[in-house]
Amino acid sequence: MELRDNILVSGNADSTVRVWDIRTGQCLHTLQGPNKHQSAVTCLQFCRGLVLSSSDDGTVKLWDLRTGAWLRDVVALQSRGSGGVVWRIRASDTRLVCAAGSRNGTEETKLLVLDFDLDDKKKETE
Repeated sequence: MELRDNILVSGNADSTVRVWDIRTGQCLHTLQGPNKHQSAVTCLQFCRGLVLSSSDDGTVKLWDLRTGAWLRDVVALQSRGSGGVVWRIRASDTRLVCAAGSRNGTEETKLLVLDFDLDDKKKETE
């Protein structure tokens, strides 16, 4: 779970992520649908109107906090569906770090670092 101001986001064993208003106790969104996680949610983080969630299904998904819409899969392990797991995630405005592995040896334990800092790319091209 993660709490900011009056918004609580929870990752659930039923493969869903839920967004709650703690003032009213109302569930604002259930992040699911055809692109939902296929297994228990292992970690999540939200900031700047986005939710990142990881799962036992070997994926990290990006969601719109305001609408609850799935935006895209940010990480999809090669062994997803056959044991690959993203255990934990941490993100900043420009980077995502994922601790990944597997329950059955199909995926080596590793840290994935995704850097999407546009300023760095701009400097590289100058």
